[in-house]
Parts: sequence; C-alpha cells; structure tokens
Amino acid sequence: MRIVTEWNEVPPEPHVVTIGNFDGVHRGHRHLLETVRYHAIQNGVASLVITFDPLPAEVLVPDRAPLRLTLTEQRLRLLLTCGIDRILLIRFDHQFASLTPREFISVLARATHPTEIVVGDDFHFGRGRSGNPEVLRELASEFGFTVSVIPKVDDGSTPISSTRIRQAITEGNVSLAAELLGRPHALVGEIIAGSGRGSQLGFPTANLAVLDRLLPPAHGIYTAVVWARETWYPALAYIGDRPTFPGAGYAVETYLLAEPVPNLRGEILTIYFIDRLRPDRAFSSVQELVAQMHQDEQQARKRLESLMSSWPPPLVAALHTPLEGVHSTHGSPERA
Repeated sequence: MRIVTEWNEVPPEPHVVTIGNFDGVHRGHRHLLETVRYHAIQNGVASLVITFDPLPAEVLVPDRAPLRLTLTEQRLRLLLTCGIDRILLIRFDHQFASLTPREFISVLARATHPTEIVVGDDFHFGRGRSGNPEVLRELASEFGFTVSVIPKVDDGSTPISSTRIRQAITEGNVSLAAELLGRPHALVGEIIAGSGRGSQLGFPTANLAVLDRLLPPAHGIYTAVVWARETWYPALAYIGDRPTFPGAGYAVETYLLAEPVPNLRGEILTIYFIDRLRPDRAFSSVQELVAQMHQDEQQARKRLESLMSSWPPPLVAALHTPLEGVHSTHGSPERA
C-alpha cells in the first residue's frame, strides 16, 4: 500500500523521509521530492513523505489559515507523480501539535527507520514550531540518521513558494501561478442551482459550490478548461459579485464552450484556470454586458483552440487518476 494513515502501517524498513504540508506540490516541492527519491535509490531504500490533513494552520490558527491550493486527494496524487514510494498522511490535531521536536522525531524514528531526513531550509516542526533544521541535525546524531537541507528553488530571481503562488492567484495572475505550480490552478466543487440569469442572457452557466477551502482567483473572467463527467470542455469562468445586478451576490460560474451544453446539476466539476481575460466590472445595461460576453467568448475560443489539441498536460492528467481509500477530512462544500 503506497498511502497509509497510521504510524504502525509504515513497513518496518529503512526510508529516506521528508516532512511537510506540500500544499500545491509546486515546482519547489517537486525539486525537494526528486532529491528524496534520488537519495533513496542511491542508498537502496524506500522513499517516504509525511504530510498532514488538516493542514497545521487550519487547526492551530483557523481564523488566519490560508486557503488551500489543492484538495488533500489532489496533493496525494501529485506527490505520487514524483516517484515517491510511500506517503504517511497524519491527522493533525492539537494532541499531535503538542509534541516537542524530540518527541516527534522519536515517534518518527521508531516507525519509519530513517537513514536520512530531507527538508527545506524553512522547515519547522514540533510544539510551537520550535524545531528547525539545526534542531533536526542535533536530533539526527541521537537517533542515527543524516539530514539534508534543500534551499528554495527560484524562477530566475524570486523563490517559488506557496505564499507567492497564493498572491498570484488572488491578483488574478493565474498564468504566473500555473508557471510556478507546473500546471494550472484549479477549483473543484459541486454544481448547484443558480438564478437562471445566464440562460436568459444566452449564456447558460453552471454555478459551483467550491469544496474544501480552495483558493479562488481574483474577480474576473477567465479562459478555462473544465473536467466533468469524464470529459474535458473548453470554457469561460466567471468569479465575482455580479455587479451589473445589485444584490445578486458572489458566484463561481462556468460557461462551457460546447454544443450541446450538458446538464451538470449535482455533478462534481473541476475548473482549470488558463488566463484572465479581464477584471469584473459593472455594465450600464444588460445589452452592454451581453455584447461584452460575446467578445469574451470569441477571445476564449481563439485562446483555447490550440490548447485543447494537447490537453491535458501530464500533471493535470495525474489529478484524475484513481486514488482509493483516502478522503479529505474537509469534504463538505464551502464557498471560498
């Protein structure tokens, strides 16, 4: 079994281990994970990722916890694409958070028999984040493993980080986010009933109830690719408060550029954001809005025509492979 959820389920054999949230499994994460895999192969042992659900900040500082880049299931799939042999998904709670750095490493060492632990240079662990790479090195001599600390990867000048990716998404710069992630950012959710206004305007849309605290892009109109009913669709995506219709409220909507448009009510849908066509704004009339929507559609069709011929990219395809037996602890629909 490649994914386990209890310490005692880890096979009693040597491992090269890494530990982290790995939200997004971005290019910097992938570099670290490739190092773990390479060191494991070189030493003839298995590679092991220890990660968490819920994410620590969601338990310790829920009011300030950042919104997620990936669902737990997506994170696990992406970790496995890095060639990692095993994943230990730990349920993070206050009891676990109370472990001192030494207590945590003692539990880890007994369960995973590490020959080496590989971490990033900003790694913290244990109660109050009191452990760091230096503390880990001190514990390594006691518990009999080595430590490798991997510096951040940059994209030429600036380090790649989950924080930087979140900033790009919240600014609507989904193309930069895709570059840093190695794939387009996505929202996943259940299609729910809407007001029907899109159909009245000639643009029937599917309204999404976003799952699991996923981070939505800035308000605006986006070219997108949608996965629903085991099928890929080119699409326009809208995120915003629908300011042309006062009081309409926040919505995440998609308009599939396909004929006929399928009825997706109650389906789970994934939106991959390709680029932002324009920010959201109020129009002086419905006629002006509809005229702009036709322009948006023409731009999206032109942008997506060549993209769809080579879609999906490998990391996107990996997000839709079967992953049995593991489900997020935050699975209820939430508006992000």
